[in-house]
Amino acid sequence: MKRQFTFLYFIFFICIFCPAQNTYIDGLKNQLKSNTSAEEKFKIYNELTEYYRVSDQYSTAEKYIQEQLKLAKSERNYTEEVKALVQNGIIKLNQSEYDKVPNLIDAAYATAQKSNDKTASLYAAYLNIYYNNTLGESENTIKLIQKILPEVEKRPSEILLNAKLNYLLYGIHSEWNDAKNATLYAQKAVELAQNSGNKNMLSSAYSAMAVCYYFPYEKTGDLKDLKRVTDMCKKAVALYHEFPGQVSAHAHALALLNLANYYLSYPVITPEIRKEIQDDAAEILKLTQHTTLNQGIQAGALGILSNLAARDHDDALSEQYLLKSEQILLTQQPVYYHVMINIVTDLSKLYVKQKNYQKAYEYQAKVTKYSNLLYNEGQAETAKRLEAQFQSQKKETELKALTEKTASLKKEKFLYIGLVIIGLIGTFFMFRSYHYKLRYSIVREKKLNTEKYKAEMRVKLQEEEQARLKAEQELLTLQQQKLQSEVLASQLHIQHKNEVLQQLQTQLSDTDININQVVKEQNRVDNDFEKIRFTIQELHPDFFKNINEKAKQKLTPLDLKYCAYIYLGMDTKQIANLLNVEPKSVRMTKYRLKKKFGLDENMALNTFFQGVFSA
Repeated sequence: MKRQFTFLYFIFFICIFCPAQNTYIDGLKNQLKSNTSAEEKFKIYNELTEYYRVSDQYSTAEKYIQEQLKLAKSERNYTEEVKALVQNGIIKLNQSEYDKVPNLIDAAYATAQKSNDKTASLYAAYLNIYYNNTLGESENTIKLIQKILPEVEKRPSEILLNAKLNYLLYGIHSEWNDAKNATLYAQKAVELAQNSGNKNMLSSAYSAMAVCYYFPYEKTGDLKDLKRVTDMCKKAVALYHEFPGQVSAHAHALALLNLANYYLSYPVITPEIRKEIQDDAAEILKLTQHTTLNQGIQAGALGILSNLAARDHDDALSEQYLLKSEQILLTQQPVYYHVMINIVTDLSKLYVKQKNYQKAYEYQAKVTKYSNLLYNEGQAETAKRLEAQFQSQKKETELKALTEKTASLKKEKFLYIGLVIIGLIGTFFMFRSYHYKLRYSIVREKKLNTEKYKAEMRVKLQEEEQARLKAEQELLTLQQQKLQSEVLASQLHIQHKNEVLQQLQTQLSDTDININQVVKEQNRVDNDFEKIRFTIQELHPDFFKNINEKAKQKLTPLDLKYCAYIYLGMDTKQIANLLNVEPKSVRMTKYRLKKKFGLDENMALNTFFQGVFSA
């Protein structure tokens, strides 16, 4: 029976809207005959066309389409004219006359361009969407829907069109087994259908939600999920009784068939469920007595009863229902091969179970026959769709190329015009400004030469100023170094004098000292010191800086004083006298200085200092 459920879903997907009851339709026809405004007539034409189209009564539907087109043209109502063209295009698609639809799409778009109402172009786009969906162009269908859906949502008056678009999106995603998005769009379709007041659309939307709820049940097997499915189907069934005349018998029969099929999914059929299934099947058979092209629904109801009989192990009753289904399906052309294959397959299995192998073989042969016919029918349908797709793509390519060529020619035209204008303007200004530019270039050249000369002079002055500043800086540096040397030498001289005075004071206390000899000795030392001082001051102003750089260890101020005395050529005794220390202390200091300068013990410090400053 799962194959039967698949067929029912196929039937349900195609029949988006279902025909209303005859009493309701008769009332609409009577309104047309009365003195009704053109606006009301357009509403009635749309309802009647929809009713007969979904009932597969295409000739009657086309009759009302032609009347609607005639009235729309006389009233210059382009929106209603587009709606009639859309209905006509959908009929052609349902009859697989794909080659006739592109012209209707073009006509709908051309008519919509004459209208100031954006709604007309939305309906023209809907026909193109329906065309792409019928050809199996699912991705392109979604793109086209998403393109116009925001505009449709802005128009409360087109809430039914909004519901149809969301229903198409549900159908595509359910075929892709995308439960999440299918549920999302089915819920939107339910909300929009409720607000639109169209009960046939609401019945279809409820059935769509039931399909979405069945997705989780297939994964979990939880009866709670299955109950959600049947509850939603019951909502669709209840509409027929809650709103008499607003839900068609065909739509109600489909809702009952869906509910009965879902009940068969229960692992245990309770007496209550069995009774409801039997009542639903009986009501379906009763309803379909007064509708056309109902063989698929009737066969589905009989198949459900056959399934119940098989559960009761009543093979004879099951066989009876299946044979009746076969006969009913043969009365419609073309035959619904999907359902027929399920019926003859079940009969073949039943005869195998009864060990009636002759009939089992006959029905297995029918399975092969109908499968081949279905395959051929599918191949033919696929070929027609592919041809339609090819023509559509070819047309789109040609249209795109033509549009690009037109745009290119238009751009070239504007470009040439612009070039001519620019050329004329350029020629005018060229002659007008020739002499001005010549004078300007001469003046500018003189100005540039003057500026160049001034710049060169500024550079030269800057260079001279920099040279002068550099010379002054060097002179200041030399003067600074000279002053530093003078200060150093003076400090040494003052220190020397102080030490001499201290020695004189000590020596004067000795009555045996020779004053003349002491003065003479001090004068000699003083003269020598003045000569060396001049040498340090004039010739070696960087004395202390250089010896600090040569030292491998840090020199103390006392070390620097010893270095100066040694460099001045004083011997150990003189240094001892100047510093008032023992000669032994001077020798130890010299030894320590050699270590600090990294010198050999045999090398004299004065020789080392002379070598440093002679290099």
